[in-house]
Amino acid sequence: MDSNLLITFLEITRTGSFINAAKKLNVTQTAVTIRIKNLEEYLGCSLFIRNRSGAKLTDNGEKFVSYASQIIQTWESARRDLPFPEGTNGILTIGGEVSLWNPLLLAWVSKLKTTYPRLFINTIVADPKHLHSQLVAGTMDAALVHQPDYWPGMQVTEILEEKLICIRSKKTAEPYIFIDWGDEFRVQHDTALSGQLKSSMSVNLGPLALFHILEHGGSGYFRTRVVQKYLDEGILEIVPQTPEFSHPIYVVYPRNLHSQELVSYLQLLQQITEAPSNWSQHTEFVLSPTT
Repeated sequence: MDSNLLITFLEITRTGSFINAAKKLNVTQTAVTIRIKNLEEYLGCSLFIRNRSGAKLTDNGEKFVSYASQIIQTWESARRDLPFPEGTNGILTIGGEVSLWNPLLLAWVSKLKTTYPRLFINTIVADPKHLHSQLVAGTMDAALVHQPDYWPGMQVTEILEEKLICIRSKKTAEPYIFIDWGDEFRVQHDTALSGQLKSSMSVNLGPLALFHILEHGGSGYFRTRVVQKYLDEGILEIVPQTPEFSHPIYVVYPRNLHSQELVSYLQLLQQITEAPSNWSQHTEFVLSPTT
């Protein structure tokens, strides 16, 4: 069977319509229609009910989602893993959001390499949508994200509780910098504050905003583990009577890849999250000069 049929089926399921799937796959709507027709002929049943609002899965389509995901994941895993690079006895592909590469993903990779020196580790830092697409395609074993995208056959486990708190510099509280922590934060921020904090700057990378505030002053929302050092030293302070927002960290992985090896790798990650860690110092490392 042509794997493009399964990929197209999953893309329609994800986007909700043949038109959206065609745009995402960069093919014509006619091509998408033909692929689904061929797939339905292979299976001997209808997979979608099409209407003005898009495409809805039939009962058979609902059942087929997990099978299609598993087939694609198995095939892509085989293509990725074979042949093993010389001198290795296994391959692991893990990823993380940009805001989580340092120190969490970095510490996980270091722990894995120390514990399993012959393990080939492929590490990818990307936005959550890209990470999730690789998980669905079977080209990634696990990913660290703040906002998981739930999908049939995908395991989502919270590994660390985190909060976003509003802090300000002891120098000056202005300007208020809006740090974009994702869709959920934007909605909660606008609802809870309703214009109380007027931002004159917007940044989508926390360390950039933090170092601007440390050097020039200002305020904004940051993860507690990142700013705790500066709060303890009296450089920053919490802005009183401002709401806190939950910002937990999750590890996401396909259930069919839940091997004993992956269990061991995830146990190392859990050990890292339970150990004391000063994320502020790691943040400074990001911007340290190179020699």
